[in-house]
Amino acid sequence: MDLGIAGKVAVVTGGSHGIGRAVSEELGRNGCRVVVVARGRDQLDSTVSAIEREGGEAVAVSADLTSFDSFPHIVAQSQAAFGMPDIAIWSPVAPPPGKFDDFGDADFDSAYANVVKGFAHFARAVVPGMKAKRWGRIVTIGSGHARLPGRRSTLGFDYVLANTARPAGLGLSRSLADELAPFGITVNTIPPGFIDTGRNYEAFFQECARAVGLTYEQFLQGLMRRIPMNRFGRPEEVAGLCVFLCSQNAGYITGQYLMVDGGHMEIYH
Repeated sequence: MDLGIAGKVAVVTGGSHGIGRAVSEELGRNGCRVVVVARGRDQLDSTVSAIEREGGEAVAVSADLTSFDSFPHIVAQSQAAFGMPDIAIWSPVAPPPGKFDDFGDADFDSAYANVVKGFAHFARAVVPGMKAKRWGRIVTIGSGHARLPGRRSTLGFDYVLANTARPAGLGLSRSLADELAPFGITVNTIPPGFIDTGRNYEAFFQECARAVGLTYEQFLQGLMRRIPMNRFGRPEEVAGLCVFLCSQNAGYITGQYLMVDGGHMEIYH
């Protein structure tokens, strides 16, 4: 299927690993010129090389997404390499797991800054160019906790920071969708379920297992019982939906919250 985005400039934050890397590579396969954004240089270079091996175009931009000054820099690097972004993929720095008593004011401030204010600064950086072209696609790789707070009884761990900050991030995304629709810009959110992203994912679940007094294997068994498809998802399965939402044919889809979770969320709706 021709998605109609060949030649478009796509910025992907967190684009060098896990879901972000899968999105970067899939955009490259569809002819986008990809600006891959992350901190680690080795993974950045590896992702750019993978895109180029398949005939795509890509550049790496090293940036710290916890610093708001990074976002104008990212767009300036995009403009210098390929032009202003047409497509922008936002993957925020995720809050750590834990319960209310584990965190103080600084932790809540940090979670809000990374999930909500970071997205606001990202949008301020990419939207003006999209408005000028009267075309744009913004997709957030979000969280199921934006609409339904995660509970220990269903997740196996506490997630108070995400339960607090993620709904605010979704609210901003939905508000932007309304404001930007007249300019031909869509804004959508994909909340992935449990997606196997390799070592980082394993480290996260090791931490969750320790927090609830289980072994890693016991914790995984408990999660798997809650997923009807009886497996974790693959990054490519999230990337497929993300890139479709960036396509020409998805121009009438905006303000949506589209889950990729193997049916897991249905268990506790």
